[in-house]
Amino acid sequence: MMPRLDGYQTCSLIKRNARYKTTPVIMLSSKDGLFDRARGRMVGSDQYLTKPFTQETLLDAVQVYGALSRNNEEED
Repeated sequence: MMPRLDGYQTCSLIKRNARYKTTPVIMLSSKDGLFDRARGRMVGSDQYLTKPFTQETLLDAVQVYGALSRNNEEED
């Protein structure tokens, strides 16, 4: 059985995996501190959104990173 992972650990695992390292990760959190944001960047998150966030903000991020992900797939 796999132990419970937090978002930072999960993101780190995704980014360390050769197959998924280019997969965009948008972290959603209630933690808005400078340390929390920095930790998100350190583990490889592409964007760190804090609650409360708007639907528009989330959809914008998904569209941006979805387009980048598709472009990366086309280059491979």
